[in-house]
Amino acid sequence: MLSLDNAFSATPCGIGPRVREISGREDIEYIAEHKFDGLSISLQYEDGVLVRGVTRGDGTTGEDVTPNVKTCAPSPCAWNPPR
Repeated sequence: MLSLDNAFSATPCGIGPRVREISGREDIEYIAEHKFDGLSISLQYEDGVLVRGVTRGDGTTGEDVTPNVKTCAPSPCAWNPPR
């Protein structure tokens, strides 16, 4: 299985030429499937309101996924911790 390298770029992934080169074939059929895997996120609340959701990223710099988190039902947009 080959990697698409950069899923955040609008430029073509260039996988076609790589597949033809590796396989030695010109006519290639493709099948695409959804990829599901885990995600670790850190949720930050201020005064009980969700203000930020970020991924772990490379361990130093994560990706801001706040808009995505707000669409997930299991992630509360407001939280009142027990006192």
